Amino acid sequence: MNPFRPPTYFALVIATAVLGHGQTAPAKTGAAAWLERLSVNTSAATARVDNISHTSSEPTRKDATTYEFTAGLSQHRQLASSWLLELGADAAYLAVPKYERTNQLTAGPRLGLQHKFGLGPLAPVLQFNAAYSYKAARFAGDRGWTAEGGVRLAKRFLPTLKAGVSSQWLEHYAASSIFDIQQHTLSGEVSWDLAEHWRLSGTAGRLRGPIVANAAGPVWASALGGGFGPTIANYYNSIPWAVTELYGPRWVSYNVAAQADLWSLALAYALTEHSTLELRASSAFVVNHAGVRYPTDSWGLGLLHRF
Repeated sequence: MNPFRPPTYFALVIATAVLGHGQTAPAKTGAAAWLERLSVNTSAATARVDNISHTSSEPTRKDATTYEFTAGLSQHRQLASSWLLELGADAAYLAVPKYERTNQLTAGPRLGLQHKFGLGPLAPVLQFNAAYSYKAARFAGDRGWTAEGGVRLAKRFLPTLKAGVSSQWLEHYAASSIFDIQQHTLSGEVSWDLAEHWRLSGTAGRLRGPIVANAAGPVWASALGGGFGPTIANYYNSIPWAVTELYGPRWVSYNVAAQADLWSLALAYALTEHSTLELRASSAFVVNHAGVRYPTDSWGLGLLHRF
């Protein structure tokens, strides 16, 4: 499978074209100039996730506490008066102590291109982004490269209120076909500065594409044998699955077409000019091709710091 194909990498093509035709700012030389343009962002977060296993059978659903650590480097370069190029790299580590086989490390480069329509803080901004990262999952079948691309249009309507809409594509090329996914997400977001140090933001969206779900061994055997009806049995017998034991002995992982309604709400407090504390709640209500549901909710606390 060739990961370099549209629509995932259309942002790369656009960025290359603009870079070739745009007017570049005068270049600076030396390590000091390079460091001056470098931004470093880090975060540490913990969350309680209900139904982290993405399981439809309520009695067997698994919950867990997760820990995530991220770091990112980026540089910005003004290509023209209204065009801004961003080059960067990100790394993230997700730890789930209760289910260590789901731990993972991801890292890779990213590219962003921004166009501002007009002058001033209320002018609309169009952004393109692309990323290519490697997922070093604890479970070998989930390891592989991930390609992402997207476009976002945002506007500040008031000094304290801004909103945006975005469309994002993601493809994961895993070692096992069970973990291959190709997803598209369409979402909207709103951010409101409540006070000098407080910010409230929310997002809502719809995801379409394959997901990886899990089931306890006896539940899966019953589904394949028609215990939940012929529709589910016929569909589940036609999709890739394997015993992975990600969430316990004899547990099965399977790849299923689905759609999900997503939402999140975050309250952030600026501790200093460079540090922010964020409280976040999120939910994903997933329904697969056969009508089976996998609701997942989480609550988390994170600390973000910019150097």
